Amino acid sequence: MESLHSDRCMDLKNLISRIELAASLGVEPQTIAKWQRLGLMPQPKECLSDRLILYDREEVRRAMERRKAARRRRAAPARRGE
Repeated sequence: MESLHSDRCMDLKNLISRIELAASLGVEPQTIAKWQRLGLMPQPKECLSDRLILYDREEVRRAMERRKAARRRRAAPARRGE
């Protein structure tokens, strides 16, 4: 018997689920969805169901680096005398 999804081959090692991503960041999956809506996270690569939403690991890494850099710029103390 052939699988219903045999024509779709995904490279799962390069994908991370919303639930796994949220757990690794210490937030709820809804927070990841909110960040996505705000443009702070990339769009998912695959939405296999309402609960199984997969993101590209490299795109997520780059998005998190941008967030960290933006926070550092915002948090940088102003120099006296300027």
